[in-house]
Amino acid sequence: MSDPRASLLFALADDELILGHRLSEWTGWVPYIEEDLALSSIAQDEIAHARMLLDILSVIDGRDPDALALGRAPGEYRNAILCEQPNTDFAFTLARHWLYDHADDVRLRALQESSFKELREAVAVMLLEERYHLEHADAWFRRLADGPVDARHRFGEALANAIGMAEALFEPLDDESVLVSEGILPTGTEEWHDEWLARIGGMLDEVGFDQVLTSQGEPETGEMVPTSTGEIESTEQIARRVPSSGAGGRRGEHSEHFEPLWLEMTTLYRAHPGARW
Repeated sequence: MSDPRASLLFALADDELILGHRLSEWTGWVPYIEEDLALSSIAQDEIAHARMLLDILSVIDGRDPDALALGRAPGEYRNAILCEQPNTDFAFTLARHWLYDHADDVRLRALQESSFKELREAVAVMLLEERYHLEHADAWFRRLADGPVDARHRFGEALANAIGMAEALFEPLDDESVLVSEGILPTGTEEWHDEWLARIGGMLDEVGFDQVLTSQGEPETGEMVPTSTGEIESTEQIARRVPSSGAGGRRGEHSEHFEPLWLEMTTLYRAHPGARW
């Protein structure tokens, strides 16, 4: 019988790993150097957090952290679909950043009370860095919500486009009832979702973005943005392919964007089996 803790660790680690990889694609492309450094630092933190979680998982699973991170088939990854979406324009990246980091803060704070000692200790370290991520996301939220009309409009559309996928960060986990009964999850994903929704709902309402929770927008820009391969793609092309719902990631069901990202991310490991992270 598989250890129920594995489903939790895979979900947490894969979210961090895949989102970190996506954010790293902005390195050298962000509008100005201070933000280039900030997003690159956040990407590095997310990948480091994935490594911490995979170190714990390796004891349970038996595979080393490198094999867990880079040696699995695409259908074995359990990240939420939001994390794998192309960067599209900068507004979408910041909307995803804000929605994800509030979700991550809710679940990490809950996991501070986990009965799983190794996870609880890792979470304490992660929260020290995630505090900066959340402050950065909130600063951009306020800046764009209070900014020029065009910036506010584009950010509002990006939030509407991402909100459905962000809700799927709280898809039920395999064996969740066991995890809750053993105190590994102090509370379930439904409770996390409700806390997150109340938190972001209040913030959206304060700035007049309450419609984000009831609508699904589509970005209208034609901006050129970087991708995993280094190629440049139009956001008009990308936006039409973004799914309106983000369910399935916790079951290994991904969008069409995942496999190209996986191919790029695992190229070295597949070319040199046994390579160390």
